[in-house]
Amino acid sequence: MESTNHYFRPLGLIILFCLFPVWVLAQTVSVTGMVKDASGEPIIGASVVEAGTTNGIVTDLDGNFKLNVSAKGSLKISFIGYQTQTIPVAGKKQFDITLKEDAKVLDEVVVVGYGQMKRSDLTGSVVSVNDEAIKKSVVTSVDQVLQGRAAGVQVQANSGMPGGSSSIRIRGINSLNASNEPIFVIDGVIIDGSTGSGSDNALASINPSDIVSMDVLKDASATAIYGARAANGVIMITTKRGQKGEAQITYDGYIGWQEMPKKLDMLNLREYAEHKNVRSGKDYSGNDWGIVNKDNNFVRPDLLGEGTDWQDEMFSKAMMTSHNLSVTGGTDKSNYALGAGYLNQDGIAVGSGFRRLNLRGSFDAQVKSYLKMGINFAFSNSRQKLTVSDESLIRTALLQSPSVAVRNAEGTFDGPDTDEWVQTNPVGLAMIKDNRNEKMGIRANTYAEATIIDGLTFKTELSFDYGVTNTYKFDPSYTFGAIENTDRQGTFSKSYNKFWSWRNIVNYMKTFGVHNVNAMIGQEMQESKWEYLMGSRMGYLSNAATDLTLGDAATAKNNGNSGESSILSYFGRLFYSYDDKYLLTFTLRRDGSSKFYKDNRWGWFPSAALAWKVSNESFLKDNNIINNLKLRLGWGVVGNQNVPNNAYKAIYSSVATVWGTGLLAGNTPNPELKWESTYSSNLG
Repeated sequence: MESTNHYFRPLGLIILFCLFPVWVLAQTVSVTGMVKDASGEPIIGASVVEAGTTNGIVTDLDGNFKLNVSAKGSLKISFIGYQTQTIPVAGKKQFDITLKEDAKVLDEVVVVGYGQMKRSDLTGSVVSVNDEAIKKSVVTSVDQVLQGRAAGVQVQANSGMPGGSSSIRIRGINSLNASNEPIFVIDGVIIDGSTGSGSDNALASINPSDIVSMDVLKDASATAIYGARAANGVIMITTKRGQKGEAQITYDGYIGWQEMPKKLDMLNLREYAEHKNVRSGKDYSGNDWGIVNKDNNFVRPDLLGEGTDWQDEMFSKAMMTSHNLSVTGGTDKSNYALGAGYLNQDGIAVGSGFRRLNLRGSFDAQVKSYLKMGINFAFSNSRQKLTVSDESLIRTALLQSPSVAVRNAEGTFDGPDTDEWVQTNPVGLAMIKDNRNEKMGIRANTYAEATIIDGLTFKTELSFDYGVTNTYKFDPSYTFGAIENTDRQGTFSKSYNKFWSWRNIVNYMKTFGVHNVNAMIGQEMQESKWEYLMGSRMGYLSNAATDLTLGDAATAKNNGNSGESSILSYFGRLFYSYDDKYLLTFTLRRDGSSKFYKDNRWGWFPSAALAWKVSNESFLKDNNIINNLKLRLGWGVVGNQNVPNNAYKAIYSSVATVWGTGLLAGNTPNPELKWESTYSSNLG
């Protein structure tokens, strides 16, 4: 009897351990859900974490998430500007989560078009990102700041290279033919978000450490004040300024490394040989039917090694360093801020990198009791390596055969045995080609604001933005295995961009008992000019001598163009609040653009919005559950003028003929070309 008990005891333990994994799995459940705001819009990048653990995820572009958590655990959901929620799982597998706005930020001042408002008084759709969110992240450009931090804003990188641009979409796509990028207004200076190619990023010149807040105007009732250029939304950026007090010196910096989080699963040499042998097989009669030629080097795939891992050769750990130094201070009548920043980011791909130097300063002074004046400036200089992106070398690396070595026995770059239907050596090209751009820009604005009577002010402001871009490219001669290039070619281009604007604004703000009025009227004129010049030569004697003047003068080519555009605008806004419960905002803008024929040059862009602060009503005012409830209804019209200059005209270009130089029409004139208008409504 005793021996029998000893026999069943280990057997019971074995059965228990066999059932243990099943019991553990039963305690973990897969939960899915969606996170949205009070208006029903999905929140992109919201944090969903199992409370008390590091197990978490962020919501996708549709606000959805999927996470494996303990059946007895809780979900902790958070996003900037919203109250954090903790929800018990309690056996549920599907969650529909609505985040509430954080009441602490309701009295924050939000930057809107040509002015500021309390967040609680907003009738349009505006979302903000403050400097605290920026400090917690490691970003190198303005577009990255918005990624995952603003509901309804989608940011997608056009290329993975340092300093590369991103596509920003606010509430989706608004145009089929023109650009869908928003405009950026940086301390009053407008920068077009249409950055062009994946490598060229106009926003990369701005140091994120200089930013104190970003306010995204999303719906037409908020953006219509910018009329002709606001169809895709407006992003207002405010940089740091001095504050009253002793001088404060601030430094922040970091040194870090970047690497690929995960490689693509590609065939090694042994697997590639087996795959190619199958593709070069024979039919049942012994005749060749393969779609590729047989390779005698692959007769015994089992004897082959791993071959070349082109991802390992093309990518590596890369260092990134950033340093920022600022000095701020002020007195009762003036304040100042000075700052400098340096960023050096090596790309994880061979032949890529980005370097930037920033200087900025601002000065504000109360010159008279009724007069305030100030100036703000920012200087930037950057250098970007473009070889990997412009030559599509990452794609080439993924297509290259693992049978091709990076270098041969002599230490020089190797290549395939044939030049037909093969890829070149991407590492070799990235190392020997010179393809880079260098940019210099200065942005500044100065203003004077006079108080005429109590509540009535007049402000005049002059802004300008000047930029120069130099692009250098040299294609050397090389021999990579059977692939050979004997033509050396050098190209140099220079472009100038000049923008200025002058605006005059009269603002009246007054409170009469329970009536609050804020009225603004203004006028603005803007002008943009640009020039482009390019030259190239071939016939260089050496790969070491790359200056444009050292090429063969007989092969010289050049090209260039220039253009300008201007906008004249008149605008106004009226905000009215009754008893801090019922809000009305009405805006109207009239724009005239040089991009259209005189009969179609002017456009009207109105908007209106209503809001009801339900939480300020007597029946909800002392409610402990609801601290902010506001219903909004908005409608507006905004424009899009992102069409080529002079598209309504016939453009002629010179052409050489046997009879001499002549003119050739490059397009058909279209005098009926008009504004692209976008109508939108917002209820929430």
